[in-house]
Amino acid sequence: PSRPSSSSTTPSDHATKSSAGTNLIAPNTSLGQHFLKNPAVVTAIVAKSALKPTDTVLEIGPGTGNMTVPLLQQSKHVI
Repeated sequence: PSRPSSSSTTPSDHATKSSAGTNLIAPNTSLGQHFLKNPAVVTAIVAKSALKPTDTVLEIGPGTGNMTVPLLQQSKHVI
């Protein structure tokens, strides 16, 4: 398969890739969107939530999913 030429990507494609690292998506910070990347913060939030194995968690704005996996490990369901 041939690779797309560099002319087929737009400047905004490059900005998206560089600003979000390996996630290939960028938050719209003008709307208050931010992606949680620090695993220590994720661990602290999940620990302080005191989830039980029978809990169902409603995750608002799952973003890149960095918190979804730890939430699933501590609860029954994540919606």
